[in-house]
Parts: sequence; C-alpha cells; structure tokens
Amino acid sequence: MTQSLTDWLQHSRVTVVAVDPDHHRLRVKGEGCTDLSCHERTVVITEDGVEAPLGALNPGDVVRIDETDRGVATVVVLRRVWEQIASPEL
Repeated sequence: MTQSLTDWLQHSRVTVVAVDPDHHRLRVKGEGCTDLSCHERTVVITEDGVEAPLGALNPGDVVRIDETDRGVATVVVLRRVWEQIASPEL
C-alpha cells in the first residue's frame, strides 16, 4: 500500500531545513526535501507544550507535522537543534 505525502508527514519525524514565517512557508527534510505552505493559524507546539508562531522553529529542529487539507495545521517540536548538537549519540 502506498502512503500519501500527508500520511507520511503525519507519521514521520522530519528535520526543519528553512522557515519563512513572513510568507508562511516551511521546508522540511525526511527522505527528501518538501516545501510546505502554512496558513496564518498554523500552530507550533514547543517541547514545553506551549503554542507558538511559525517563527519559533529553527533549522535543525526535529518535528512532527499534523497536516489538514488546508495546509499545515500543527507542527510539534520533538527535539530542538541544540539538543541534537549536545547529544552524546553524535
């Protein structure tokens, strides 16, 4: 069974490559890079569980994306870039 891009994004962790909050755009990298259009009501849920605007994301953050048919609705931060850099796994 083939998985759609929406299904893949909803069940996968992806890494933020670029954020353009002024134009409501987000580029993420999983198996490949994907440009996403966000709407003005897109919510970022930070690692603390706090709602924040799209500008709260940083390149390198690992996120999960819950997408609707109108664009990205919720971006959940799973791990911040600075946590990855400090990780002993590297």
